[in-house]
Amino acid sequence: MDAFKTSRAEPIGNLRVLPGVVAGALRNSVADPRDLREGLLRNVWTELKRFSARNVRTIEMGRIRGIHRVTVEGPVVRHGILIVSALAAVLECERIFEFGTSDGETSRLLAHNLPAAEIYSFDAFPDGERARASEIPQALGARVARLSGDSETYDFVPYSGIIDLVHIDASRRVGSLQADTDAAFGMLSELGSIVWYGYSYQPALYRFLNALAPALDRPIYHLAGTRLALYSRWDIVASEGDP
Repeated sequence: MDAFKTSRAEPIGNLRVLPGVVAGALRNSVADPRDLREGLLRNVWTELKRFSARNVRTIEMGRIRGIHRVTVEGPVVRHGILIVSALAAVLECERIFEFGTSDGETSRLLAHNLPAAEIYSFDAFPDGERARASEIPQALGARVARLSGDSETYDFVPYSGIIDLVHIDASRRVGSLQADTDAAFGMLSELGSIVWYGYSYQPALYRFLNALAPALDRPIYHLAGTRLALYSRWDIVASEGDP
């Protein structure tokens, strides 16, 4: 009890706990080198990439206009797509187009949280179905259509200018980053947005977006604490200091 009272009366600063933290980190790095590599060093590397990026700005989630008023449902382990769902709700999306989410779970979560939206899920040709890519899309569920093809040659003209949100799972489509992104910009509505998944994790996407950002009319943002990067034609990001 005496130690508890002392800690309440005299708040402990970071410098007071620094020796113990360093000693614990050294001890645990020897005891579990794998955890050092896959935990601490990976997180440090992620933060270094974020901090050093010149063209993609990192912002806190709280700066997204209206995000505090949105509620979404889904498994907490899929927090990335829950955030995409929340962004879609803030943007009042009527049509959503996805690249690389062939597991179907992403589309189902979006459909659950946005019951009025039309959702298109695009991925590479399923095995043995290259010749059937031009057929009518197969339904995955209510308002969700499955499209297959090669984004470098696929005809996206029917979706030009009508898609409110494009979600690109770049962790599954590293070889299609340029084609997917070009198609995404061609489909965007007047106030449309693009979300790329994998920015802080996938080196190819990190490099691609930092090279792309200076050529765009609006900034690309990395959402702190996530692997998501965001471009929007709507002023979805509040200025620092705004309520």
